[in-house]
Amino acid sequence: MRKDLVVPGEGEEKFMVATNTKVVTVQFTPLESRMAKEKPELMPGLQKLHELLGEESFKKHISNIHNINMSGSNMLIVADSELHRTNLERNCIRVIMEAFNVDNIRVVTQG
Repeated sequence: MRKDLVVPGEGEEKFMVATNTKVVTVQFTPLESRMAKEKPELMPGLQKLHELLGEESFKKHISNIHNINMSGSNMLIVADSELHRTNLERNCIRVIMEAFNVDNIRVVTQG
């Protein structure tokens, strides 16, 4: 670009950087613990799902879900990995639909 077309300050941005930056690692907590605090409206469905699946299957498939969002009769589940997504779809979709009374579930992975 020609220098005579650039107005001083027009193409410049001021970047603000936090002075006390740090990265913190937080231990992953089970889904049911997080949902009790963040989305208590999902707890009846999670309790019913726990009853339907049993303790072992619930811990294996449901506790390590990253997030659940609902809108009407639709549900979005954020799984940990592609393998986790596949296992949820193969082993748990029908039971999740029954527990939460939803018609449509979409399972995606984080990242």
